[in-house]
Amino acid sequence: MKTDINIILNKLTAYAIDNLLLDPLDQTYTLNRLATVCGLAEPKLDYDADYGDATIGALLDELAAALPQVDKAAITDILFPMPRTINYYLDSKLARGADKAFDFLFDLYAHGYNAVSVAPAVGENGYLCYCAGGVTPTAQAALSVGGEQLAYTPIAVGNHVATLQNPDILSDDIVKRLAAYVTDFGGVIAARIGEGADYMCCATAAISGAKAKKQVADGAVKVTLLDYPVPALSFNGIAKNSVQREVVKVIKAAAEQNIACVVAADNKNGVTYYVVFAGELKQNEFIIGNNALAACGVVCTKNCTPLMSVLEKGTALSTDLSEFKPIYDKIGGVKHGAKAANALGEALVGMYLPLLTAAASATEEQATGLASTN
Repeated sequence: MKTDINIILNKLTAYAIDNLLLDPLDQTYTLNRLATVCGLAEPKLDYDADYGDATIGALLDELAAALPQVDKAAITDILFPMPRTINYYLDSKLARGADKAFDFLFDLYAHGYNAVSVAPAVGENGYLCYCAGGVTPTAQAALSVGGEQLAYTPIAVGNHVATLQNPDILSDDIVKRLAAYVTDFGGVIAARIGEGADYMCCATAAISGAKAKKQVADGAVKVTLLDYPVPALSFNGIAKNSVQREVVKVIKAAAEQNIACVVAADNKNGVTYYVVFAGELKQNEFIIGNNALAACGVVCTKNCTPLMSVLEKGTALSTDLSEFKPIYDKIGGVKHGAKAANALGEALVGMYLPLLTAAASATEEQATGLASTN
């Protein structure tokens, strides 16, 4: 029996009304746009279309099964709200608090893009792994950081991982940008210093919870060597400008010695800065992240969602899931039930931490020397 494309397109518009801020008054217009992309000459609107509990991914797969040549990204772009609509709702919710505003935004992207994983971030001891998705969001929100509108793109629902536009090249500007972000929105933000720099944001990261290992300086600016897989320094103090100057000095001193680093910040006790001495993270078949957050304890991994039901039920690994055998063997095939996510997180972090340790760009002596000589 031939699949009725009209039915699928009506389910997509119904989904967009319920989940993607589509105004019912625009339903006919949206249906016509979808029909044009799909080559359907005379679409018929069905106000009672029922998509059940299907996700956007399932609906797109249904459409692709009927029309293998369809451009899924083009369909998603039609259904997703215009940037001005996203920004209108985001701004109104930010007035009531950053947490609720980001919850709204990430939920919107989760419903609209496969790239935003609906699986929670998994991990242990503050280290978190979030799943990579298959489609990169093209629609960006505008976030005012330090009085400047910057493109903010959610990447993963778990831990609110997102990218932020990076217009800065000077160390001073980068440090000020980090402070502006965490002051206004909290969470953690990190930037890789040097060529290919990026800004990455998240709700929490292991670097924020790292314990003190050694006090390097204890004056107006308190500098601490942290107990972390790679050498890392934290900087805080009452005088904001003095703290920023010390962070910038260390960043510049590292650059002069060709020592790669990531600078991060959070706002737990006033603004605390971190300089993490790590280069690019090597990858394996499961750990695939290599952005600024990867040095701070939050890393992108292969999407292991298909493995979750196996771990929950304790069933044998089927042939079609053979790609997960290395991590399945590491976890063990016993039934984990509700603790399956914890078991998966522990195994992924177990793979990630040695890669992080190997990414160290300096010794502890070099790191403390960079701080104490300034």
